[in-house]
Amino acid sequence: MREINESRFTLPLVIVSGIPAGDSGTGRLVAHLQERIFELAGKRIKLVSRPERPALWQIQLWLRNKAYRNCMRELLRYILLLARFWYGLSCVWVNNNHKLILLHPQNLGYRLALQLLESRKHASLIYLLDSSFFCIASYNHLKGDNSSCLRCIEHGFDQVAKNECKPFPLLDWTALKFAPRLLELVGSGRVNVAAQSRRQAELAQRHFGLKDLPRVIGLWTQDWDELFSEWVNLSSNTVPTAYSWDVLFHGHCVDAKGASWTAKVAELSPEIRFMFPFSKPDWFAAPANCSFRPCTWESGLYDEIKKSRFVIVPSLWSAPIEGALVKSIVCANAVVVVDNRTSFCDELPEGVVLKLSADPMTGAEELKRACASNWSPNTDVRAQWINEFALKKINFVSDLIEAALVVQ
Repeated sequence: MREINESRFTLPLVIVSGIPAGDSGTGRLVAHLQERIFELAGKRIKLVSRPERPALWQIQLWLRNKAYRNCMRELLRYILLLARFWYGLSCVWVNNNHKLILLHPQNLGYRLALQLLESRKHASLIYLLDSSFFCIASYNHLKGDNSSCLRCIEHGFDQVAKNECKPFPLLDWTALKFAPRLLELVGSGRVNVAAQSRRQAELAQRHFGLKDLPRVIGLWTQDWDELFSEWVNLSSNTVPTAYSWDVLFHGHCVDAKGASWTAKVAELSPEIRFMFPFSKPDWFAAPANCSFRPCTWESGLYDEIKKSRFVIVPSLWSAPIEGALVKSIVCANAVVVVDNRTSFCDELPEGVVLKLSADPMTGAEELKRACASNWSPNTDVRAQWINEFALKKINFVSDLIEAALVVQ
């Protein structure tokens, strides 16, 4: 792991995240940061994370079952975590000499995120996790489209009202002010950006009008440690004699992640069996050849992936490095994506994944041919990509810290 050359840095540094360490994709990233920053810089780097709110359904279930102790215990735990968060944040405000790395402003709160960025004496760094730096919906995709939406980059933020876009994942309307103000802060040099992937960096350069491409940091999350360790054991990648599913959708039930698109492809491919790892929502239209079996990575999804002919990760937004795609490339027999020139999948070498047309009818025909020919990735190219990607872990955190602290 790369050592930190202290003479090149301005200390101290604080990392503020809208999501705490946990089981979500960003949560696993924060968990990895927690593990690595101490060994790199000890207590000189602070990590302040907003706690996750208690699940409303869980509280309601406890109240319905008169489990009042469980309810009070969970609420008290949340209050204590929230108090610790605000105490940590107050320490950041008191010392505006701290350099700042900001993660996930949506959950942090856009107003609070801007206040933090504007309060710093030194340039802050936003590490881009999604498209919230220019899209109030975070996933830059419009319902009914089969591609990523770049309207705000191309035509300005008045496109938000024209297309009736809503903030996501939280309905925080201060998002309308965040992206335009962030554009000003980056333009004035008060905020720098770091990207996960080159395609994301290119979008940021285009949006912010930067002379140079923003620094590409990569990504690593805590759960990938075991995943890539298992890859060393090649016997774990044996192909099953019979497949449980022809195509398994790996992702959440979100249009931007291609859930509805996949259902359209399934409707045009009645002879192909599809599986979705979530309960079927009432609004979700899907034909009879689609099965719905709720499961997570830890509760059966991993096994289902190993038993499927293809795993599809068809993001229709400008997705950077998605955990679902990385995990699928490492574990699945073959991975299918939508050909998307603004997403991380466009950076993958030919032969690692099968790229389908964004048009559902054309994509369905391409998928049928892939099933008929039993398409599989190029073994050598895939192995080389996995081994090279695994090296990102070595320098990810140190590169992120360096991007924030090196005097520019």
